[in-house]
Amino acid sequence: MRLNDDQLEGFRRDGFVNVGPIFPASRIESVEREYDRLVNHESQVLGNARDGVFPYRAMLNFRSELLARCITEPALLELVAQLLGPNVRFWWDQGINKAPGAGSAIAWHQDNGYTHGRIGEYLTCWLALDDSDLENGGLMVIPGSHRRGQREHEWQGVHAVIPEVVGDRAVALDARAGELLVFSSLLIHQTVGNRTADRNRRAWVIQYCRSGQRNEVTGEIYDNRPWVVRDGVAQTTLEAERRFDLAGDRP
Repeated sequence: MRLNDDQLEGFRRDGFVNVGPIFPASRIESVEREYDRLVNHESQVLGNARDGVFPYRAMLNFRSELLARCITEPALLELVAQLLGPNVRFWWDQGINKAPGAGSAIAWHQDNGYTHGRIGEYLTCWLALDDSDLENGGLMVIPGSHRRGQREHEWQGVHAVIPEVVGDRAVALDARAGELLVFSSLLIHQTVGNRTADRNRRAWVIQYCRSGQRNEVTGEIYDNRPWVVRDGVAQTTLEAERRFDLAGDRP
């Protein structure tokens, strides 16, 4: 799948685009089964008890062969290569389910804020497994905010947060189940709490970066991230020069 000219212009201007469904319906059903097996209240939760916690799980591809194969889905890699170029690595993936009654929000941030030191822009692919809107914990974004570069963040518990954000230009980034939202890692965004009693808001977030990604503070080259496109050729397996340590490595 490739963006058309209007979509590409909108992505560059606003920092995000909804590309619609990218996986076949049968694949989405398989993803949902694996997701529900891995992302649940018994495994790990974020948020706080007062507002309501929600399930979270990092690096689902380590825990499921089916989900690992989805990361190298040809249609997805064609889109990623169009935006990032001919040499791309997988960066990170995570499942977040703003379950019914999970009122805890994730405040304004850029995905780059979660790195320990400045790195270059990368790409976030946000796969909606349920209809997502502001009632059930959906996304809000500030269009064009990616063009100002990486902002300073502070840690509030496990979340990296931009201390002061003027959100008067914020818009809701709704999605239907099966649709893929693609946005810059520098786009300022937040997710609100789920105010519904019976609607999940499951999302699987898959991220990709250009090869040669380097931490500007530590100098580390992220060659522990597997190739997905190399010299313009989509890869079918996740292989890197250096092993990624799920317990020790951080984004």
